[in-house]
Amino acid sequence: MKNLTAKILKFQPITFVLFFIILPLISLIITGIMSLIGIFADFEFVFPLILITCTIAASIYLIWIWGIVYYTGQIQHPQYPDIRYFKISYWIIVSWFVLLFIKNLELDIFYKQILLDNSIWALIGFVVSIYMLIVLGCYIYVSYFVAKRIMIILEGNSTPEFFFFAAVWCFPIGIPFLQAQLLKQKTIFDLVYKPQ
Repeated sequence: MKNLTAKILKFQPITFVLFFIILPLISLIITGIMSLIGIFADFEFVFPLILITCTIAASIYLIWIWGIVYYTGQIQHPQYPDIRYFKISYWIIVSWFVLLFIKNLELDIFYKQILLDNSIWALIGFVVSIYMLIVLGCYIYVSYFVAKRIMIILEGNSTPEFFFFAAVWCFPIGIPFLQAQLLKQKTIFDLVYKPQ
């Protein structure tokens, strides 16, 4: 795992653009074309191409976050938030990605009708809603934590912490900019924010 994380942390920003934006777009176009052909040719394209590319992108994102926190310098720092909350939040987000992956496998169990009482369905809906709120809160905390960590790594940088938080929050678009900052390359942050 450490070797894989080290390789991902050395990716060029264009590699992240490829994995997070271009590859999913290509898979969407291919799946759309195959579905359109399937309408006229009377066949169904069942290969989960979109699911595979999104899983690859999510895996790279999660490994990148883990690498930023654990493999880039000292973990204990006076300005560093508590690592326990990061671990809990991180694994809740991983569990959400795993559940999303299982749900999108299109298994037969999801197509069978399950006859339950309305109160049980309401309870299930309530639990799922609470879980989604917890996942959203964890995503906000992980974004804050990684932004704080990047600010500590780039100590001499004059860019405000909010830019780093916004870049982590806007998952597929912001990561290449952050990676360029970590590799000491020019980014749009340097153009947007010029200190006086």
